Amino acid sequence: KLIVRSPRPLNLEAPLRELTAYHTPGDVFFVRNNYDAGPIDPAQWSVKIEGEVDNPLVLRLDDLKKLPAVGQDVALECAGNGRAFHNPRASGIQWENGAVGNQAWRGVRLADVLALARPRASGRHVAFDGADKPPTPQAPDFIRSVPMWKALSPHTLLAFEMGGRPLPH
Repeated sequence: KLIVRSPRPLNLEAPLRELTAYHTPGDVFFVRNNYDAGPIDPAQWSVKIEGEVDNPLVLRLDDLKKLPAVGQDVALECAGNGRAFHNPRASGIQWENGAVGNQAWRGVRLADVLALARPRASGRHVAFDGADKPPTPQAPDFIRSVPMWKALSPHTLLAFEMGGRPLPH
């Protein structure tokens, strides 16, 4: 049902006609990748927290699931949604209107995870570096950050479920 905007790395857009339900069905939720990433084994997945913290740590998915879980409905939209309509043409994947979706997410508050690491006052941002790898040594790693105030917001989650199911690859 999805429109292939890029086969590699895989980027898929929902046809606008499929975006009619309050919760976007998983089979039509858009997919955005900057680089390729292999399948993730949930039993081996972990998150490492290091840097401006007093207690660096590594947590596995099972460790996260022992923390208080919360759920919330959140709409996600690629920043490039609508790029295909720019005049003059903008570079990048030519998303039309379907790089957006709304779902029920469940996970743990990032603030609760960071509290375990005890961030220092000198920490200003939380940077995220995923499992995807640059295709060549010349390509930069794709890392994004959020300011600490946003990381500590009670609405900021490390999600492990989407629509009541484990996150798909």
